[in-house]
Amino acid sequence: MKNKWKIIIGFAVVAVAAAWFVGHGVSSVTAQTPGAPPAQALAAAQSLSDAFAWVADSVKPAVVSIAAAKYVSMPRNFHFFFGPDMFGQNGDEDEEMPQPRGRGGKSAPRKFRQEGIGSGVIIDKDGYILTNSHVVKGMDELKVFMADKREFDAKVVGTDPKTDIAIVKINGKNLPWVPLADSKALRVGDWVVAIGSPYGLPQTVTAGIVSALGRSGVIGSRDGYEDFIQTDAAINKGNSGGPLVNLQGKIVGLNTAIYSPSGGNIGVGFAVPSSIIASVLPSLKAGKAVQRGQLGVMIQDLNEDLAKDFDLKQTKGVLVAQVNKGSAAEKAGIQPGDVVLQYNGQHVEDVNELRNRVAATAPGAKSTIMVVRKGKEITLPITVGIATEATAAAAEEEEKGVSNLGMTVTNLTKELERKLDCKGEKGVVVTDVDANSPAYRRGVREGDLIVEVNRQPVANVGEFEKAIKSAKTNVLLLIKSKEGTRFVPLQKR
Repeated sequence: MKNKWKIIIGFAVVAVAAAWFVGHGVSSVTAQTPGAPPAQALAAAQSLSDAFAWVADSVKPAVVSIAAAKYVSMPRNFHFFFGPDMFGQNGDEDEEMPQPRGRGGKSAPRKFRQEGIGSGVIIDKDGYILTNSHVVKGMDELKVFMADKREFDAKVVGTDPKTDIAIVKINGKNLPWVPLADSKALRVGDWVVAIGSPYGLPQTVTAGIVSALGRSGVIGSRDGYEDFIQTDAAINKGNSGGPLVNLQGKIVGLNTAIYSPSGGNIGVGFAVPSSIIASVLPSLKAGKAVQRGQLGVMIQDLNEDLAKDFDLKQTKGVLVAQVNKGSAAEKAGIQPGDVVLQYNGQHVEDVNELRNRVAATAPGAKSTIMVVRKGKEITLPITVGIATEATAAAAEEEEKGVSNLGMTVTNLTKELERKLDCKGEKGVVVTDVDANSPAYRRGVREGDLIVEVNRQPVANVGEFEKAIKSAKTNVLLLIKSKEGTRFVPLQKR
C-alpha cells in the first residue's frame, strides 16, 4: 500500500513540475525573442553598405574587359591532346583559319586562334589602360569592352614582365578614368574592393580587407620584383589586370595572382601595389624599357646565427655577401660583411625591401646607405647604377679532399675554373654534401665555391682544412654559386 501511495505522489510531482515548465518556459522564450536591431548599429552597417555602393558606381565605368587573341601554328596531324587551355588561355580549337597549300600539294601547318580574357582599368582621359603584362604580351589582337557597351581595338604601348604591368591604349572620347592612390598608406585590415571580369563575367565587384603587405616569393620568379598586397577580396581567373581600390575609389593595386590548389578563389589574392605601378608608369606610357637602379651587390637576409657571427643584436637588415667590381657599391666603399640598415634614411627589414627600393630609384640618382661594419654605423653616399641582366653558369663537380662539416671539397683547377666560369677566383669547390648534414640544410650544394672561412680567404684545400680546424665550434663560410654569393653559418660536427 505504501508503494502505491509513493507512485501516486511521484506522478503528482512530475505533473506539477511539467505544468510549471510549460507555463514559465513559454513566457521565457517569448521574453528572449529579439526585437528590432539597434538603430546605431543598423546605421553604421548601412553607411558601410553605402560606401561600397558608391565605390562600385564610381569605379565600374572605367573598368574594362580585355579580349586577347593570338594565332598558333600547328602541324596538320597535331591534335589538342591536352585541350584548348594548354597555352594558359581559354582557347578556341574550333576556329581553324583557312590555310594555303604547301609545296608539292602538301598541306601547310594549321593555325588556331587562342583566346583569353582579362581585365583592365582606364587611368587617364587619353585612353591609357592599366593591366597585367601576362594578359596582353605576345597577343596578336586586343579588344576592349567598356561598361557602357562601347568596344575598341587596342594596342600595347609598353610591358614590364618583371612587375607584370602593362599599358594598353584605346582611342575614345569622354572616357571615365580612375586615379592612383598611395599604397604606402595602406594598413592591414583596411577595406578594399576588387573589380574585374572573372570567368568572363564583366563588372564583377567583390570586397574584402588587406590581409598582408609586402608579400614576396608568390610567383616564384627570381627576376621579378614582388611586393604584393594580399587580400581576401574574391579574385579569380579573368580578374587579372583589374583594379584593387580603396573606399575613396582610388587604385591601390593591380590584381595579379591568386593562391589556389584548385584554380578558384580561396581568399588569398595578390595585387601589385600602386607605388610600384607609379614607378614604372612614365616609361611604359612612353613606350620605353623600364630602367631600374642597381647597387651591384649580392645580398642575403640575416638569421640568428648570422647575427651572432657578426655581433648584431637583431636580425633586421641585409647582409652584403659580394661587391661587384666597378659597381656603384664598390665606388661608394661598401664592403662584403657590411649589414645594410637604412637606404635613403628609411629602415631596411629584408632583401626584398632593399631590392625593391633600389630598383625604384632612377639610375644616376644620389642616395645614401647606412651600414654596420665591425660594430660601427657608417653612412655612405652612393650614386645608383643601372640594372643589367644577370648571367650564371651551371656548376659541375670533381672529387678530392674531405672536411668535417659534412661536405667534400677540392682545389679549384683550371678545368673547374672553365666549368664554373670563375676565372681569376680563389677558393675550394664543393664536390659532395651529406644530405643529413647542417651544410646541406643550409643550402650548400655541389659546385659551390667556398672563398672564405671565418672571414679569412682560402685558396686551397690545405688552407680550408687549417681554417676549419682552428675554428672552435662555429664556422662562417662565404660561398659563391650560380645563384650568387652568400654567407653560410655552420657548426662543426
